[in-house]
Amino acid sequence: MRMFSQRVVTRQFALGASVSLIAMALAANAAIAQGTDIGSVNVESSAHKAKAKPVRASRGPANNRAPVAAVAAPAPAGPAIQSDAAIGSKAPVGSAPALAPSQASLNSYEPGSVVSDKVIKDIVVPGGDYNEAGKYTAGFYSANPNGAQGDSNSGWRGFADGQFNITFDGIPFGDANDPSHHSAAYFPSAFLGKVVIDRGPGEASQVGYATFGGTMALYSRELSDKFGGQITGSIGNNGTYTGSVTMQSGLVMGDTRAMLQYSYAKTDGALTLGHVDSNQFLGKVEKQMGEVTATFFATYGRQNYNNTSSPTWAQLQTYGNKYGELNRNPLTAQYTGYNNSQKETDMEYVKLDGDVFGFHFTNQLYTYAYTYPSYQNNANDQTIEGPASIANGATITVFKVPNPAASCTAVMLAAGCKTSVTFAGVVNGDVTGYLKFNNYRGYGDILKLSHDIDAGFMSGQLRFGAWAEHVDNGRYQQFYDYTQGKFYSALSPSITAGNTTPAQDAIDLANAAYKLNLNSHITNLQPYVEYEWKPVAGLSITPGFKYESFARDHDGQVNQKTLQPVSYSKTYTASLPYLAVRYKVLQDLTVYAQASKGFLAPQVAAYYVFDFNANNISPEETTNYQAGAVYKTVDLTVSADVYQITATNFPVTTTAADGTPIYVNAGTARYQGIEAEGTYALGNVIGGFAQGFGVYASGALSNAKFVGGPNTGLAVPNAPRYTVAGGLLYDNGMFFGSLLHKITGDQYGSGGQVASTATVNGQLNHVAAYNTTDFVMGVRSDFLKQMGVGEKAEFKVGVSNIFDHHDFVDIGGTPSKLTAAADSLTYTSLAGRVYYAGMKVDF
Repeated sequence: MRMFSQRVVTRQFALGASVSLIAMALAANAAIAQGTDIGSVNVESSAHKAKAKPVRASRGPANNRAPVAAVAAPAPAGPAIQSDAAIGSKAPVGSAPALAPSQASLNSYEPGSVVSDKVIKDIVVPGGDYNEAGKYTAGFYSANPNGAQGDSNSGWRGFADGQFNITFDGIPFGDANDPSHHSAAYFPSAFLGKVVIDRGPGEASQVGYATFGGTMALYSRELSDKFGGQITGSIGNNGTYTGSVTMQSGLVMGDTRAMLQYSYAKTDGALTLGHVDSNQFLGKVEKQMGEVTATFFATYGRQNYNNTSSPTWAQLQTYGNKYGELNRNPLTAQYTGYNNSQKETDMEYVKLDGDVFGFHFTNQLYTYAYTYPSYQNNANDQTIEGPASIANGATITVFKVPNPAASCTAVMLAAGCKTSVTFAGVVNGDVTGYLKFNNYRGYGDILKLSHDIDAGFMSGQLRFGAWAEHVDNGRYQQFYDYTQGKFYSALSPSITAGNTTPAQDAIDLANAAYKLNLNSHITNLQPYVEYEWKPVAGLSITPGFKYESFARDHDGQVNQKTLQPVSYSKTYTASLPYLAVRYKVLQDLTVYAQASKGFLAPQVAAYYVFDFNANNISPEETTNYQAGAVYKTVDLTVSADVYQITATNFPVTTTAADGTPIYVNAGTARYQGIEAEGTYALGNVIGGFAQGFGVYASGALSNAKFVGGPNTGLAVPNAPRYTVAGGLLYDNGMFFGSLLHKITGDQYGSGGQVASTATVNGQLNHVAAYNTTDFVMGVRSDFLKQMGVGEKAEFKVGVSNIFDHHDFVDIGGTPSKLTAAADSLTYTSLAGRVYYAGMKVDF
């Protein structure tokens, strides 16, 4: 099952290495790199800090403002306050760019937010995932029902995970069935130096499978010229412990710097029996090789957890809001021994950065993987409690053939051309489930080149390149009798309904023990070109174009849903134009506007059918119009934007004549809204008692509804009508803290809004607004340095969700035939209060 054809292997190496060879040739005569690219924000490179000379910080814009008032710790030398580098720990202590939980860039081409290293260290819950970092940004929503550890889901504007990119150091990653993510499996907060959220498709050079909704860009921590490191540890409620170690080599041999990191996190979970533990490792080496900067990077992680799930209404009423459908009774489907997993992840890349013949180039050759080192255990249905779950799955319904008139009996036709297979060896009292794995590995290369053109009025910068990737995905699920310790294939299956096609019977008998057994392969290519035209000082006009080719090969013994063999290949292409205008009105004020196209290929679930021609859906596409402004000084960071996004080809599920589900294109949705965020440093203006204090506020108003198709006028799923965040911040160099409040507006659950009728209550999956309040305070001290045994030490305590709210954050399922709460809907709640104490020691 895991063997791949020669065609796949050849394609894999061709895509993974071809553009890399171009960069290797350029590297032979390359020179020192001067910059890099983060999403749609150009920032200063840290690639050559070993050779950089210290630069004193600029205390304000060119407006003759008085210097920043003195604080307990003097502001370190650093970049100019208008620079993208002047955020968090790189900005003057007590300034707005240092305090801001989220801030925009003066180099923005589209709406976006930057979360600094300081926010990740001082405000984010210890050991939290990357979604915690984006919590207070405008329009963003995220919740983890298990507390501080475990997978969480996130989104903005009504785009859920899988409808936007997540990248790490510029590399897109995600599941192979659709580009969604498991947040606890990758990149804990200890590994993050910065998080950038671009709310839009980005420039033509922004690559990824789901530019459809934007990009959450994660970045590793910077390397240091100085030898040293950091040790952190924390303890919290729900049996939670976290720790991390970071070691920096400093500059060695005149041209090399390295960093090693380890992160550990463990919790018993806010949900009962919601155990999670994780071990993550990271290594990063940067070396000057002649005139080329080379970066070598690798991560590895292993996670163990119990399979908590969202309960039904009946389960909530019986067991309460901390119930995750798990117990310690081996006679039920909720037993933890039948619901547990191990996952391993890794990512590696080699990056070359330099200049040659007037061209700047960056080439990144990479691989990443997500695997199960052993089978995952799964009960067949955790929503069924007690004796009702016994022998559940012993009789399996099988779809026979795509054309019912061809080989189905009249009795079967009446049932939608279905029959059933019974496993005689499964006896009453057995608990059944299935074992599974979902393993994928991606290989890719990202090549970016740019060239400055000096041509008077037509001067600017030409940028072009390509992203190529191949992904192999093996997926397997087989029914298992936990009581007997046997796979269903060993339990004497037999057809229990008549059929006139013995050959089809043989296929059904061979495949009925499986839920699925297949391989899927992705081959992707995205070349692009754009020109940043700079006709006058401060003005940039950037037209661009990207071409996307996305191919999926779908092959296997048992296709999901149909349980039949499958072999199918489909290629989707798109032409994606882009135009952006940015004008720096003042040194500290930027305005911008953007028009662009986005693209998202159909997910693998679209292939779980007999007849692919009947299910020949088109990719989802967006047309985006956005405009905004950014203002940034030492006292104030503020940004605001408006947007309108029209998304076409939403897939919906219908039922074919043979009873099988099929996907069809039906629906056009329109997303409209306004977003704003800002931080004001009170101490820099008022002085006195306000020294070190700042206030933050962010908000978003949005309207996301279908404007075409069968759902016209109804709300898009998981699209809060508004978000509001704000609070008080403090940092005087020694003491620091924050008190922040977040409100997420009402929305409809993952099934979206449905029309209310006499027999349907369309409000059953309406999720009311919910809110949390989070508090952190801490102190920094140099007592270790005074003792001659280290550098700084830091202590902090925090409480998230102070008022212990347990409101619903999502309602799963679609209430299309319901008038009252029923077990076809599931409910996800806030985790309640989370508190912790942490320590950090630098050496």
